[in-house]
Amino acid sequence: MIFIFFLLILNLIILINLKKISKILNIYDHPDGKLKIHKAKVPLIGGLILILNFSTIFFYQIFFQERFLSLNINYFNNLELFSILILIYSYFFLGLYDDKFYLSPFKKLLISILIIFIVIFFNENLIISNFSLSFLEKRIFLGNASIFFTIFSILILINALNFYDGINGQSCLIFLFFFSYLLIKSDVNFFYLICIILILMVMILNFKNLLFLGDSGIYLLTIILSISLIYEYNVQKNIIYADEIFFLLLFPGVDLLRLTITRSLNSKNPFLGDRNHIHHLLINRFSLLFSNIILISLTILPILLFIIFRLNSFLIFSLFIIIYTIFIKFLKIK
Repeated sequence: MIFIFFLLILNLIILINLKKISKILNIYDHPDGKLKIHKAKVPLIGGLILILNFSTIFFYQIFFQERFLSLNINYFNNLELFSILILIYSYFFLGLYDDKFYLSPFKKLLISILIIFIVIFFNENLIISNFSLSFLEKRIFLGNASIFFTIFSILILINALNFYDGINGQSCLIFLFFFSYLLIKSDVNFFYLICIILILMVMILNFKNLLFLGDSGIYLLTIILSISLIYEYNVQKNIIYADEIFFLLLFPGVDLLRLTITRSLNSKNPFLGDRNHIHHLLINRFSLLFSNIILISLTILPILLFIIFRLNSFLIFSLFIIIYTIFIKFLKIK
């Protein structure tokens, strides 16, 4: 109870001083009339609010709960614990630096690869060395490709969710769904519950145009999600099949793939923004609320078909690609 009270006081102080904090940091997202169509500059401090809260949670978990993230502290040795903290804070500061000064996509990619490689070198529990698929009896062992596959998987997720961000509430909603799913899978874990509450708070502020998550917020939540998914699969064993994770993250991944292919075919830089994202196509036709409802529905659909209806993985993937393609074609009709 004392910890919850302290967390409430911390966030109350942050909310009261929101404008002052924004002015001190001077990190804003400015409208340009093209890709960014909001009417006034908006502070990119969603990530800062989250890291202050997460830092408080980590301190409380480690020193008073004997836990860290969703795990008992006994699962970790000191080096493993330190490596995860390094990964989380490195990605937050990478995103914050990009929000403030801008980093080229190539530099961000190189720094990201270096960070992940160093961390997983000291933490084998973060390495995806093998996995099971629901339609195969035998496990697939990656051998020497494990490190490459782990780095690739985390990078794809970070880029997919960074590309996915675009309209108010969109990213907060998808992270709400991801952590709610993990909450259910882990038998109502305290850490995931706190994540949901924090994301809800930031989402309300986002809908009021008081702040954006920014790259710092997206990177922070994505890296915590990545760590959580890998540990739930590798250590906790709450997730049995790799295709469950695949379908959980399918929608943002497919939209990333579509954008990358489309830009490449049109001789454009795949990392440079345009208004061809699905959220741009939706907001051109529908309200903000209805656009977000469609987006979260498309996110939930594949995992719903996998968990509830227990359809064959190939059938689920084929159905989703067909639905997604038809929907994109519909949105592009003038």
